Amino acid sequence: MVTFIKVSELVIASIGSLLFNPLFWIVIGITYFMYSKNSNLETRIIGYKISPWVKVKNSVLAGLMAGIMGSGMAVFLGITIEQYSRGSGYLSSGILYLWIIALLLSLIDVRYLCFSYAGGIVAIMNLIFGFPNINPVGIMGLVGILHLMESMLIWLDGYSDAVPALVKRKDGSVVGGYIMNRVWPLPMMILSVVMITVGVGESVPMPDWWPIIRQPGLDLNMGNLMYILQPIPVMLGYGDMAITKSPEKKCKDSAFRLFIYSIVLILLSVIASKIHIFAYIAAVFAPIAHEILILYGQREEQEGKAFFNAPERGLKVLFCRKGYPGLNMKLEPGDIIMSINNVRTDRDEDLSNFLKSNPSYIWLEVVKASGEKITLDYRDYQKGISSLGLLIVPKTPSMYLEVNTKARLLSAIKALKKVVNKKRL
Repeated sequence: MVTFIKVSELVIASIGSLLFNPLFWIVIGITYFMYSKNSNLETRIIGYKISPWVKVKNSVLAGLMAGIMGSGMAVFLGITIEQYSRGSGYLSSGILYLWIIALLLSLIDVRYLCFSYAGGIVAIMNLIFGFPNINPVGIMGLVGILHLMESMLIWLDGYSDAVPALVKRKDGSVVGGYIMNRVWPLPMMILSVVMITVGVGESVPMPDWWPIIRQPGLDLNMGNLMYILQPIPVMLGYGDMAITKSPEKKCKDSAFRLFIYSIVLILLSVIASKIHIFAYIAAVFAPIAHEILILYGQREEQEGKAFFNAPERGLKVLFCRKGYPGLNMKLEPGDIIMSINNVRTDRDEDLSNFLKSNPSYIWLEVVKASGEKITLDYRDYQKGISSLGLLIVPKTPSMYLEVNTKARLLSAIKALKKVVNKKRL
């Protein structure tokens, strides 16, 4: 227990020092840039601007929590990605190899900017050719931990500030949906093995069973070798579309699948540190299983039953704007408005035409996504009610986003700007 407390203190102190690292602030700058370039798009769709700084603040806080947890897990498992060379004491830059390959893969498709693909390639290269001089088992363990943290962030924060849009599916139907785009900077700590040539500062003796994931061929009882904490800035991102379910449900389903993937990869890494053949299995599993998750999610959204389709009877709510009666009445995305003040609402313009009279009291007959029928009311005797602040799934859409699952994320975001048919009622 004392060892655990001391190690935790070292991890938190090291993460604190990384907050003053220029590289980490560069990552935060990239996060701001990615959020800010979508601000005008959000304003056009939902009618108001969400400050990029607010998004960055929330992402940094969430990333800090995930960074502490992920770092603690990496230290607990004893993960190292730098391959120690006994002859020279040289530490090759495993992270550098990962970033280079990840960036090259992103030229094919931005979703390949992920350590599951780059890590698998680097590990296979090392296992087959002995180059680069990295620890393939440690890299697979790190990839598993990063995706475990990503699954947690997607579960808690993936659907924040999701943007509504109209999308055209492969079958030609135009339905409502949400675009999710989140980025999290993580201050991470990993371990490196060094040779001690002079006196060292504070150190913590570890139990005999540690590390769980041992670097192959490394015996800490030979020579003056020591594990040290190495800070690295990491960026995790999540981009997805919710068509067949609500954004929150979509994120939770995706997070659960990614959680299972992460646990399996970590277990394979633990076994690989003891049985060499499993290093090959982990290296192949990481990119292939990740790709299967992506393709399954895309197919699910393209071919599954649409959640935000236009009903034959009534009007389906896609989005409720803040500060308007619709949100105050507790209307939710997916609700179907059957009538207003006993006047049927079957056409796109029925609701807006009724509100032109600026009534002071309204009541809506609503069918919830669960099938429950309820009545909601709202009154404003001073100003009247001229708008509910809703985006409705139109029955005759004229503009929409055509989804291309092979397109890069930046291209998809640009295409989304063409979505101009947003009825604010």
